[in-house]
Amino acid sequence: MTLPGQDPELMQEFLTEAGELIEQLDADLLRLESEPESKELLDGIFRALHTIKGAAGFLNLPNVTAFAHVAEDALNKLRKGEVEVNELVADALLRSVDVLRDQMAAVSDGEQPPAGPQDLMDRLAAIARNEVGPGAATIAQTIGESEAATTSSPCAAVPLAGQAEPLELTSEKQDVLPFMVDDLRATSDEWLDAIEAFTQADTRGDAMTRFTAVAQSLRSTGEYFVLKLLTAIASRIENLVQQGAELDANVVDELVPRLQVAQQLVSHFADGLAANLIYSWPLDRLFERIDELIQGKMPPEDAQVAPEGGSMEAVLLADGIADASALAAPRSAAKPSAQATPSSSDARIDQASSGEPKERDRSATNAETTIRVEVGRLETLLNLVGEMVLTKNQVLGMARRLADMSVPHDFLENAGTVAGDLDRLTAELQVGVMRTRMQPLSKLFGRYPRLIRDLAKKTGKKVELTITGGETEVDRSVLEQLGDPLVHMLRNSCDHGVEMPEQRAAAGKSELATIHLSAQHQGGHVSITIEDDGKGIDRKVIADKAIEKGLTTPELVAAMADEDVFRFIFAAGFSTAAQVSDLSGRGVGMDVVRTNIAALGGSVRVQSVLGQGTRIEVLIPLTVAIMPAMMVGVGAHDYAIPLSSVEEIVKHTDAESHYVGGRPVMRLRERVLPLIDLRERLDAQDEPGEGSFAVVVCAGQEQAGFVVDRLVGQQEVVIKPLDDTFTTGGPFSGATIREDGNVSLIMDVVKLLRAGDAARELARK
Repeated sequence: MTLPGQDPELMQEFLTEAGELIEQLDADLLRLESEPESKELLDGIFRALHTIKGAAGFLNLPNVTAFAHVAEDALNKLRKGEVEVNELVADALLRSVDVLRDQMAAVSDGEQPPAGPQDLMDRLAAIARNEVGPGAATIAQTIGESEAATTSSPCAAVPLAGQAEPLELTSEKQDVLPFMVDDLRATSDEWLDAIEAFTQADTRGDAMTRFTAVAQSLRSTGEYFVLKLLTAIASRIENLVQQGAELDANVVDELVPRLQVAQQLVSHFADGLAANLIYSWPLDRLFERIDELIQGKMPPEDAQVAPEGGSMEAVLLADGIADASALAAPRSAAKPSAQATPSSSDARIDQASSGEPKERDRSATNAETTIRVEVGRLETLLNLVGEMVLTKNQVLGMARRLADMSVPHDFLENAGTVAGDLDRLTAELQVGVMRTRMQPLSKLFGRYPRLIRDLAKKTGKKVELTITGGETEVDRSVLEQLGDPLVHMLRNSCDHGVEMPEQRAAAGKSELATIHLSAQHQGGHVSITIEDDGKGIDRKVIADKAIEKGLTTPELVAAMADEDVFRFIFAAGFSTAAQVSDLSGRGVGMDVVRTNIAALGGSVRVQSVLGQGTRIEVLIPLTVAIMPAMMVGVGAHDYAIPLSSVEEIVKHTDAESHYVGGRPVMRLRERVLPLIDLRERLDAQDEPGEGSFAVVVCAGQEQAGFVVDRLVGQQEVVIKPLDDTFTTGGPFSGATIREDGNVSLIMDVVKLLRAGDAARELARK
């Protein structure tokens, strides 16, 4: 849904960018608590909020603009070092991110976003007034007094040739005008920082980043209020970003004072907007000089200002913005008359100087390296690739069958070549499409430091979350379904696993508990581990609760391994909490974990040592769409085993089988592996063939040999979901269409291994 009167594509672009910026704000604000003196971090936070506010103003979202403006004022005090970062400030800013997130959700639903909570806005306003406790941060001291000297410009005391006219706006734009004026002033401050960085070769890259933010802000304001001056200056800055890093020192010396003049004019322009006036000055020559300098061309000697010390007065004179008599007048007598009304002969900004950049400037613009694509289009593309893989398999099968027919050799050879080319091209296309869907786990992991911080504060615990392996990539469909399980497990670790500080101290541990979240590739799977150094899981408590709920018996529990007992925590309604809280105790969290992970074809493994901590490992497939598989025959049917789980295949004979505890095992070099006879597991009725094979599979730390009747060969299979009737409790995760058009079931290796474990436990009893 889209708000009435809004462009759906533009609004969707805004929501996407705002969502990314909000996630960035969440992560950066958490970092700010541990790095309160990082000016770079503060600048990044400010720019992200500034961008959201500017875009919201352009799209006429006054509640978002108003709230972001108040939060921006508070952040600006932090940037200037007038307020120190403490817990109260961090809480307010983090809560502000939650409000922005809720406002974006309302916009996404086609509703006007709600206003920010008044109590939070009052607190942010108090921060902006430095009413959050004694003492100010020392961040501003790193800037020094030179910045103050830079901001006091001669332009403020020199009569400029120009005109002032009344500003006419619609009522909607008039409502947001005060916010946009403040936005322009903040942009002007950012501009000064960018110019300062631009003068030094080693900080030129940082300057380009700052200039980009300045240009975006000026353009959004200029386009929304139809102010040609701002869009014209934005175009020049955008050109500077493209070529500024390559300019030599002499050109930079000429360019800097002109950029300073343009910055001061924007500052005056903001003052005019605040008074409902719109100023215009003769800036044709200034813009022409800036364009030439960006292209590396030096102006004529009589127009150069560097020999004059690079002063802004020299620019005003050389570029005809003020006359010599005005510059020669004593400053004490001069009036800050940017508002002075000139004669009708004074120049005005024409369309050529205030419009888009010239064509020769456009040619220098680098092409974008990324684009946003609707998820639906990727889904459609993946489905088409899946159908192509099935067709490719059929073509390969037909090519092989032609070899058994009486066809000319040349035709047979050409058919094989075409089939091979189709196989190669389809594989490359499949890899390309799958890569477009792969996303790093950091998209999920980045949300969890905030979660742990809030939980620790709510429970009175001291907890640190460390993260590794965030760069590990999985399919986006897998990523989407992982969110809830990971939240539940992390909440469980923080609420149940980690002790209170005094309990940890009494046990000889550090009061600061650690939860480590990590991810890594394991073949065709991804292993995600959550490990804490808390109190661990008491086997007896879990067992007693399971017996109480009728899930098992004392006799069975006595024969179970610890890991099997710990699996009871995933049962529906299972909880050992003495009382229900808003964090836990209802017995639904870990049940959600089991259900969602099982839906992905993954597994969960819990290990714990009482008094030392708990380790939960989640093993999930990289993708749930297309995968290579080993086709095997069991009885009259063919089945698919995911190739990522297959370690090797060996010829199996009865002579190589042994029994341990009443269950068959096989000796493979230095290892002894359990054997799972798939004929028995799948209830095959027909007689077995003369020979059989053992397919050695691995899932996480578990290994076994699957005994099959025959090997069919390796194929790319497209996974088709099955109804729960076929998958619940069974060893299948889906189905696929073979090259001959028939259907084969895809084996769930994890379920088969788990079934083997259960059988061994029963055998021991």
